[in-house]
This record gives sequence, structure tokens and C-alpha cells, in this order.
Amino acid sequence: MSEIAALIPHGGAMVLLDRVVRWDAEGIVCAARSHLDPANPLREAGRLACVCGVEYALQAAALHGALLAGGQAQRAGYAASLRN
Repeated sequence: MSEIAALIPHGGAMVLLDRVVRWDAEGIVCAARSHLDPANPLREAGRLACVCGVEYALQAAALHGALLAGGQAQRAGYAASLRN
């Protein structure tokens, strides 16, 4: 996880991804167990809302961008809009 933390703009418990399963120029597959952790910082009243999955996806996207850039962390980005 420390390798992932070096490549995304998050730290500590907010690094939600555990490992990269595989990646290429077209996409990335990551694995995480942090959704099972009672101390997950996204939990409210002991529950992790399904919308928190967006944060996992955004971290995977940031990690993919860094890997595509040769393992160089990229500046922080922001999700401007989410739609159903």
C-alpha cells in the first residue's frame, strides 16, 4: 500500500486501495479490503454508503494515471460531477 500512497494524492487511512491486480494502457484492476475495516474513514454510523465506491474508483483512476506517467505521481484532480 505504501507504493500506492506515493502515487495518489491521499495519505493514511484514506489510501483505500491495497494492490494493483493488473493494468495496461486501457485500464486498471485494483483490489481493496478497506471497505471491510470498521475504522474506514468513510464510514458513518458504522456503515459504508454505496456512493463511497466512487472514491475507490477515483483512486484507481489516479493510480492508473500515475502508472501511465511512468510511476510519477500526478497533481490532484477533482470529480466535477456525478450522474446516474
